[in-house]
Amino acid sequence: MNETPTPGGLKSLAQKYKGQVGIGLLVLYVFLLGLGTIGEIWEVEWILDLPLFRPPGKY
Repeated sequence: MNETPTPGGLKSLAQKYKGQVGIGLLVLYVFLLGLGTIGEIWEVEWILDLPLFRPPGKY
């Protein structure tokens, strides 16, 4: 039952799920943008202390 991947298998797989991956990345981007905005506007410290939103040089 183990099928070996064909040389064009990965390429066809990427073409098949290209839309879903793009939408997923867009949703993730909008979520993180909203989370950062909420953290900045209402000064929510636990959001601002996440590694993604920390300014460079702050430990």
